[in-house]
Amino acid sequence: MDKRKLIKDGFFLFKNIDEKQVEEILSLDGICESKYLQGEIIQNCSHCDKVGIIVKGKAVVRSGVDGVIINRLVKNDVYGAAALFDKPTYSTIVQATSDCTVITMDKSFIKKCFDINSTTAENYIEFLANKISFLNKKINAFTAKSAENKLYSYLLQMPRDGNVLELNVDMSTIAKMIGIGRATLYRSFEKLEKAGTITKKDKIIIFNEV
Repeated sequence: MDKRKLIKDGFFLFKNIDEKQVEEILSLDGICESKYLQGEIIQNCSHCDKVGIIVKGKAVVRSGVDGVIINRLVKNDVYGAAALFDKPTYSTIVQATSDCTVITMDKSFIKKCFDINSTTAENYIEFLANKISFLNKKINAFTAKSAENKLYSYLLQMPRDGNVLELNVDMSTIAKMIGIGRATLYRSFEKLEKAGTITKKDKIIIFNEV
């Protein structure tokens, strides 16, 4: 495993850390590389003791083995950070949707990082705070009064380039995530376009008000 890859890919834990010290940290035990075939369970976050990074391939986070897709993971995405220092009463599953390579760091390694350089702890807290902000936006989407407001709130929290969003999820997934039917979803897109809020071209969404 090329441990330098974690530096090059900008793993959040090592932000603003001197590269020499990062090299020192990466020499510690507790880092492992694993490969998974499409469909295999990568991690059950109901008893999570590792933080993982997708190095190659794609995965999804589900609410249980056959549950709704909560999040989609691609290269450099992180999973398990929120559950590492918690004993969640919920069950989420990370499942490979293609052949995957992941790097995992166990709890003892993360704690050693905090001891060596407190900035790593600050970076961890910042990462979790951003996750909370992301989840708050999803809550806003669920509690919005109209279907189009739910849709607009949901679209706003998705990663985008400026005012341009490329949808990487299908319509059925979006409908499930915001709690509306597919027919209502299509009507909501039409209403947002007629109002001039967005412009939709296939899977490209342009936010006219962002």
